[in-house]
Amino acid sequence: MSDECDDDGLKRRDFLKVAAAASLVGAAAEALSGCGKSDGDSAAKLTREVPEHVTEAQSKRRKQGRSAVAIVPVESYEDDIFAAVKGQLKDFTVPDLKGQTVVLKPNMVEYRQGKPVTTNPALLRAAILLVQDWGAKNIIVAEGPGHMRDTEYLLEVTGLGPMCKKMGVPFVDLNLDEIEEVDNTDGFTNLEKFFLPRTIVQADRVISVPKLKTHHWVGVTCSMKNLFGTVPGRKYGWPKNLLHIKGIPHSIIDLQHLVKPCFAIVDAITSMEGDGPINGVAKHLGYVVLGSDLAAVDATCVRMLQLDPQEFPYIRLAGKVVGNIEESMIDINGPAVAGISQKFAMPITFTNKSLLSQAAQQGS
Repeated sequence: MSDECDDDGLKRRDFLKVAAAASLVGAAAEALSGCGKSDGDSAAKLTREVPEHVTEAQSKRRKQGRSAVAIVPVESYEDDIFAAVKGQLKDFTVPDLKGQTVVLKPNMVEYRQGKPVTTNPALLRAAILLVQDWGAKNIIVAEGPGHMRDTEYLLEVTGLGPMCKKMGVPFVDLNLDEIEEVDNTDGFTNLEKFFLPRTIVQADRVISVPKLKTHHWVGVTCSMKNLFGTVPGRKYGWPKNLLHIKGIPHSIIDLQHLVKPCFAIVDAITSMEGDGPINGVAKHLGYVVLGSDLAAVDATCVRMLQLDPQEFPYIRLAGKVVGNIEESMIDINGPAVAGISQKFAMPITFTNKSLLSQAAQQGS
């Protein structure tokens, strides 16, 4: 077929691309709406059912031995976060990044004025300084926003773009990056291949720098769910529709094994409760949480919200194939979780399955 324009000036090849994308979005919307089934049965299947039994190959990926998680008190974004974290990590094992290219992956899914939707720029600054201190040769900040398509606007309005410029660190839009195909061996989504941005595939190390929030689909989003932003929107749609169809918990775990993040630095200074990850309410916690076992980091963050990690299917699955989620297997560097935890309100969609289809319109 030639590339001649139709009467409206749209090339036929471009039209077919748009039509294909629309078809994918339509399929996702149908799946997310429950396909006519009552009580959100289809949506519940997409978000809650995970394998109770895993294969030997899948279980071999799980971290062996104990895990360590650091909880660093930071009262305000005006504080010297880098100094506070570095001071507490003197006896904590951090990644050796000497001579390596490191990608920092913040959470920048969307923007709502006055709501803590994204990783705070001050926390990103601290993460950049930490990675520099740990010896990184090159640092890249990268994100593929799962909801809003205007990345330049998001960078500016969230303050993350100006912070990258201030720190002299380049930003890569993972939604538009060159794509590489990777094998999804022993995955949970039944996708034989994933298509990931070249920046992620070619990085020596990836570090997740999320905002701790409640989430209308999976209950809580932290360092592992943050990896949804590593898949390119131009391939998977917004809000990464194909991964919703294949099961969000399953996709989270597959991405954990494909992206292989080596560390997490969680913004839990001001978090979000209620209708997260976009429309919830700010709630001050006052901590930065760090660790190399992302399953242990996320389980610890969930306990800080006075919630049980076993109640969240993707965290429960992570406990079988990623790392430790049992409290008895996690060594805490910092204050005891029981003494600092706060009760967080959960999204109504997490308990009322009939509302999940409406949540499909609210982002990733």
